[in-house]
Amino acid sequence: MISRLILTSFLAFITFFASAQTGTYAYPSTHMRWNEVVCHIEGGIVRHGNDWRGDVIYTVDRNKIYSGYSTSSFNLAYTFRDGKFYIGDSYFTDAITYSLEGNAIYVGDSNFPLDLAYTITPDRDNPGVLNIFKENSISPFDIVTVLQGDPTPPELFALLLTMGML
Repeated sequence: MISRLILTSFLAFITFFASAQTGTYAYPSTHMRWNEVVCHIEGGIVRHGNDWRGDVIYTVDRNKIYSGYSTSSFNLAYTFRDGKFYIGDSYFTDAITYSLEGNAIYVGDSNFPLDLAYTITPDRDNPGVLNIFKENSISPFDIVTVLQGDPTPPELFALLLTMGML
Protein backbone atom coordinates (compact mmCIF):
# COMPACT_ATOMS: atom_id res chain seq x y z
CA MET A 1 0.00 0.00 0.00
CA ILE A 2 2.74 2.43 0.96
CA SER A 3 4.76 1.53 -2.14
CA ARG A 4 1.73 2.33 -4.33
CA LEU A 5 1.33 5.67 -2.60
CA ILE A 6 5.01 6.48 -3.08
CA LEU A 7 4.88 5.41 -6.73
CA THR A 8 1.75 7.50 -7.36
CA SER A 9 3.32 10.54 -5.68
CA PHE A 10 6.50 10.08 -7.69
CA LEU A 11 4.59 9.84 -10.98
CA ALA A 12 2.51 12.91 -10.12
CA PHE A 13 5.69 14.87 -9.34
CA ILE A 14 7.35 13.78 -12.60
CA THR A 15 4.24 14.68 -14.61
CA PHE A 16 4.03 18.10 -12.96
CA PHE A 17 7.73 18.75 -13.52
CA ALA A 18 7.53 17.67 -17.18
CA SER A 19 4.52 19.89 -17.85
CA ALA A 20 6.30 22.86 -16.27
CA GLN A 21 9.32 22.32 -18.53
CA THR A 22 7.52 22.47 -21.87
CA GLY A 23 9.32 24.44 -24.50
CA THR A 24 8.33 27.12 -26.96
CA TYR A 25 8.82 26.48 -30.66
CA ALA A 26 9.13 29.18 -33.33
CA TYR A 27 7.73 28.50 -36.81
CA PRO A 28 8.09 30.65 -39.94
CA SER A 29 4.43 30.24 -40.93
CA THR A 30 1.02 29.29 -39.59
CA HIS A 31 1.35 25.75 -40.97
CA MET A 32 3.47 24.81 -37.93
CA ARG A 33 5.22 21.85 -39.51
CA TRP A 34 7.63 20.16 -37.10
CA ASN A 35 10.41 20.00 -39.68
CA GLU A 36 10.20 23.79 -40.22
CA VAL A 37 10.93 24.83 -36.62
CA VAL A 38 13.43 27.69 -36.82
CA CYS A 39 14.43 27.60 -33.15
CA HIS A 40 13.08 26.61 -29.77
CA ILE A 41 13.64 27.29 -26.09
CA GLU A 42 13.50 24.60 -23.47
CA GLY A 43 14.76 24.89 -19.92
CA GLY A 44 16.13 28.35 -20.67
CA ILE A 45 18.31 27.15 -23.56
CA VAL A 46 17.63 28.57 -27.04
CA ARG A 47 18.67 26.24 -29.87
CA HIS A 48 18.36 26.23 -33.63
CA GLY A 49 15.98 23.61 -35.00
CA ASN A 50 13.47 21.41 -33.24
CA ASP A 51 15.58 19.16 -31.00
CA TRP A 52 18.50 19.08 -28.58
CA ARG A 53 21.12 18.68 -31.33
CA GLY A 54 20.81 22.29 -32.54
CA ASP A 55 23.45 24.89 -31.78
CA VAL A 56 22.95 26.72 -28.49
CA ILE A 57 22.49 30.40 -29.32
CA TYR A 58 21.34 31.94 -26.03
CA THR A 59 20.73 30.99 -22.41
CA VAL A 60 17.88 32.70 -20.56
CA ASP A 61 18.18 32.94 -16.79
CA ARG A 62 15.34 34.86 -15.14
CA ASN A 63 15.45 38.29 -16.83
CA LYS A 64 18.91 38.00 -18.41
CA ILE A 65 19.93 36.65 -21.81
CA TYR A 66 23.44 35.25 -22.20
CA SER A 67 25.32 34.39 -25.41
CA GLY A 68 25.85 30.67 -25.89
CA TYR A 69 25.54 28.05 -23.18
CA SER A 70 26.60 30.22 -20.25
CA THR A 71 25.37 32.30 -17.36
CA SER A 72 28.65 34.12 -16.85
CA SER A 73 28.49 37.89 -16.53
CA PHE A 74 31.12 38.04 -19.30
CA ASN A 75 28.55 36.53 -21.71
CA LEU A 76 25.62 38.73 -20.67
CA ALA A 77 24.05 40.04 -23.87
CA TYR A 78 20.72 41.57 -22.78
CA THR A 79 18.62 42.28 -19.70
CA PHE A 80 14.83 42.61 -19.60
CA ARG A 81 13.76 45.04 -16.90
CA ASP A 82 10.50 46.98 -16.40
CA GLY A 83 9.23 46.18 -19.89
CA LYS A 84 12.46 47.39 -21.50
CA PHE A 85 15.12 45.36 -23.30
CA TYR A 86 18.60 46.66 -22.36
CA ILE A 87 21.98 45.89 -23.92
CA GLY A 88 24.10 44.10 -21.33
CA ASP A 89 23.37 45.08 -17.75
CA SER A 90 23.00 48.79 -18.44
CA TYR A 91 20.57 51.07 -16.65
CA PHE A 92 20.94 53.95 -19.13
CA THR A 93 18.09 54.83 -21.46
CA ASP A 94 20.37 54.88 -24.51
CA ALA A 95 20.92 51.13 -24.02
CA ILE A 96 17.20 50.34 -24.43
CA THR A 97 16.83 48.55 -27.75
CA TYR A 98 13.17 47.48 -27.53
CA SER A 99 10.16 48.01 -25.27
CA LEU A 100 7.34 45.58 -24.55
CA GLU A 101 4.05 47.24 -23.73
CA GLY A 102 1.00 45.02 -23.57
CA ASN A 103 0.93 43.03 -26.78
CA ALA A 104 3.27 45.32 -28.74
CA ILE A 105 7.04 45.53 -29.21
CA TYR A 106 8.40 49.02 -29.91
CA VAL A 107 11.83 50.06 -31.14
CA GLY A 108 13.83 51.83 -28.43
CA ASP A 109 12.38 53.47 -25.35
CA SER A 110 9.15 54.45 -27.03
CA ASN A 111 5.47 53.72 -27.38
CA PHE A 112 4.97 56.01 -30.36
CA PRO A 113 2.87 54.34 -33.10
CA LEU A 114 5.58 54.81 -35.75
CA ASP A 115 8.07 52.91 -33.54
CA LEU A 116 5.84 49.84 -33.37
CA ALA A 117 7.79 46.81 -34.63
CA TYR A 118 5.54 43.82 -33.82
CA THR A 119 2.09 43.02 -32.47
CA ILE A 120 1.59 39.79 -30.53
CA THR A 121 -1.82 38.13 -30.42
CA PRO A 122 -3.04 34.67 -29.42
CA ASP A 123 -4.25 32.54 -32.31
CA ARG A 124 -8.04 32.31 -32.46
CA ASP A 125 -8.13 28.70 -33.63
CA ASN A 126 -5.15 27.16 -31.82
CA PRO A 127 -4.92 27.57 -28.05
CA GLY A 128 -1.35 27.98 -26.80
CA VAL A 129 -0.18 29.56 -30.07
CA LEU A 130 0.97 33.18 -30.45
CA ASN A 131 0.98 34.99 -33.78
CA ILE A 132 3.50 37.78 -34.24
CA PHE A 133 2.46 40.36 -36.81
CA LYS A 134 4.58 43.09 -38.33
CA GLU A 135 3.82 46.57 -37.08
CA ASN A 136 0.16 47.25 -36.17
CA SER A 137 -1.39 44.68 -38.46
CA ILE A 138 -3.63 41.76 -37.59
CA SER A 139 -3.94 40.49 -41.16
CA PRO A 140 -3.04 36.82 -41.64
CA PHE A 141 -0.80 37.93 -44.51
CA ASP A 142 1.35 39.96 -42.10
CA ILE A 143 2.27 37.15 -39.72
CA VAL A 144 6.07 37.04 -39.48
CA THR A 145 6.36 34.11 -37.07
CA VAL A 146 4.26 31.78 -34.95
CA LEU A 147 5.20 30.65 -31.44
CA GLN A 148 3.81 27.45 -29.97
CA GLY A 149 4.05 27.64 -26.20
CA ASP A 150 3.90 30.26 -23.49
CA PRO A 151 7.22 32.14 -23.37
CA THR A 152 8.16 34.66 -20.73
CA PRO A 153 9.13 38.12 -22.06
CA PRO A 154 12.90 37.39 -21.90
CA GLU A 155 12.31 34.05 -23.69
CA LEU A 156 10.23 35.84 -26.34
CA PHE A 157 13.04 38.32 -26.99
CA ALA A 158 15.64 35.52 -27.10
CA LEU A 159 13.61 33.64 -29.71
CA LEU A 160 13.13 36.78 -31.81
CA LEU A 161 16.85 37.53 -31.55
CA THR A 162 17.70 34.01 -32.67
CA MET A 163 15.41 34.35 -35.66
CA GLY A 164 17.08 37.65 -36.61
CA MET A 165 13.91 39.67 -36.11
CA LEU A 166 15.40 42.09 -33.56
